[in-house]
Order: sequence, then C-alpha cells, then structure tokens
Amino acid sequence: MAGRLRTLTPQYVSRAVDCIATSFANDPFSRVACLLPKDWAHMSAMFVSRAAEKNLSLVAVNDNDEVVGVMLNEDWKEKPPLEYYSLEGKWRPIRAIFSQCRLQYKQIHPRYIERHSVMHPLYFSCVRPEARRQGIMTQMWNKSVEVASDFHFDHVVTEASSEITGQVCTKLGFKELTHVPYSTFMCEGKHPFAPLVESSPFDRLSIFARSVQSGLVV
Repeated sequence: MAGRLRTLTPQYVSRAVDCIATSFANDPFSRVACLLPKDWAHMSAMFVSRAAEKNLSLVAVNDNDEVVGVMLNEDWKEKPPLEYYSLEGKWRPIRAIFSQCRLQYKQIHPRYIERHSVMHPLYFSCVRPEARRQGIMTQMWNKSVEVASDFHFDHVVTEASSEITGQVCTKLGFKELTHVPYSTFMCEGKHPFAPLVESSPFDRLSIFARSVQSGLVV
C-alpha cells in the first residue's frame, strides 16, 4: 500500500510541513498570490504543530516512513493561531475569501455551532504529487470521518477550491452547502481570483458538509 495512515504526532510535524509545502507549490492560489513553498511551510507549520498535540489529524507514510499525505482536522470552533493574522500581505485575499465562505456557512447552519460538534479538515490537507492517484486522499477522508464519529462530532465540514475536489467530496457523501465565486469575489477593490476562472476549471470556493453519528458512520 502506498500510504499507511498514522495519527499526526510531534515526530511527524516537520515531515508533514514539508509535504504541504511541496504539494501546494503549483496550487492555483499559489499562482495567483505568488506563494512559494516556503510561504506554505511558514503558514502551515503553526497549524500542524498545534494539531500534532491532539488526536484528530492524520498522516500517510510510505515504506520509508516519509510523509506522503496530510489531513489536518480541527474543531470548527478552534480559532486560527495568532501568527496567522500577521502573515505577509499576499495572504490577505486568501484569508478574506475563506473567511467569507465560512461566514456564509455559519449563517445557514441550523443552529449555533457548539464546540465539539463540527470537525473541520483544513484546506491544505494534501497528498504529494508523486503519490497521487493511489487512493491515499480517499483513505484519509474515510478515516477522518471515522475519527469524527469516534470523537462524537455531529458533522464534518471542509472547503473545496475546484470541481475535482468537489467531486471527491460528493463521492464521499458530502454535499455542497455554500460557495463564493472567484469571478465576483472582491478584496480591497479588486477581483484577485478572476484569473483562475479564465485559465482553469476553478470557479469557486465551496463549503461541503456531511453528518456523522457517534460510533457509526452514516
């Protein structure tokens, strides 16, 4: 098997950060915002280090114990680390569109979101390019739903930035609840993500969700 799943622990932090930095080198947001692997490493390290102190997140490792996949899971109510708000200015449009999408989700949620009710796999969960198309991401998603059930969460909610990611979520039982079109989203008087619509099948940032039951995946 290309990837054996492990719970993310402190021993995997540096390898998980490297996996994220490598995996997002050609991400559409990277192209639009001119983000380099070192930018992803700096941004993700604060989240990975925090997640490694809990038991919700996963890594996939190969036979050499190299991290080839990362799934960062948090409680939806977990606030971003303080350092997140002091990232370079090129992160500002990305923070803004994610904030808008999450606000829209909260507005349509049927009730106030309590702590320990919604598990949130973060956007920069990933699989290394050379390890893709081997079922690792699906494996991590299925295990994450099991983790949500084991920890008594009611829902799993995540962002999807492309049609392909949305199709994966749909196959796993998720439903799209809200989205922000790249063509119309504005930040500081500009449409920073409009080039994505012009040059690729990326047209919106979406929120997908599915329900779980304690001890039973539904």
